[in-house]
Amino acid sequence: MPRLLGLVLLLPVIELIAFALVAMAIGLGKAVLLQLAISLIGVAMLGSLITEAKAKARRNGGLVSFALDQQHGLRGLAGLLFAIPGFVTDALGVLALVPEARRRIRRLIVGPERPTAATRTPRGPARPAEVGTVDLDTREWREVEPAGGPKT
Repeated sequence: MPRLLGLVLLLPVIELIAFALVAMAIGLGKAVLLQLAISLIGVAMLGSLITEAKAKARRNGGLVSFALDQQHGLRGLAGLLFAIPGFVTDALGVLALVPEARRRIRRLIVGPERPTAATRTPRGPARPAEVGTVDLDTREWREVEPAGGPKT
């Protein structure tokens, strides 16, 4: 945790150095315009995620959830990193858009993927679920008597 805090505190200094290097390479005006354009792209990405959440809410009866699933979570992170001014955060945002980097970031944040109830069996290793089959663990279901009582 102290390392992460140290990186967050050093981020403005690193961003200033990166901006100075880019400005020396392409010119100050172009560096400012590039940074402004990337920040606007980030704001647009975040806006599209909000629009998608609102559309999904309309389809689901009006309940709005801003919880981000696996697909949208790192896209939201990329949008946020693009919206923050700085070329280092922009590079991290690009990494959040690359599929292989997404998998690694997800594993770093969440941990290794655990098999779901549909892909594991009570006595064996994970196996692919068949279409239309729900494979429940013994703790996830219970037997219920029919409505008319037991037939004899």
